[in-house]
Amino acid sequence: MNKKLGQRIFKILLAVSFLMLRATLAFAEANSESDLDTFLHGIGDFLIRTVGPGVLVIGIAVAGVSMALGDERGMQRGALAAGGGALIMLARAVLDFIQSITHF
Repeated sequence: MNKKLGQRIFKILLAVSFLMLRATLAFAEANSESDLDTFLHGIGDFLIRTVGPGVLVIGIAVAGVSMALGDERGMQRGALAAGGGALIMLARAVLDFIQSITHF
């Protein structure tokens, strides 16, 4: 029981320390529109370059392991995760496409 509690506390402390390192992003003050635009582009770049490929790789790994084990539901979940990761990676291109169509 103590080992599980220690692991849970470690995970919480790890998450809190990560958020403290990113505190400058979380509490960014926008003095102008360009500051806000820079902040949003930074967040977008983080999601597109870090989160998207991570989700894609994890989805492919889950689908592959599930395929090897013969778990059809696991393959579906892995494929959906891989598709979500690919969609996150393509988010900027999709946004540019929508903006070019709507002339916004």
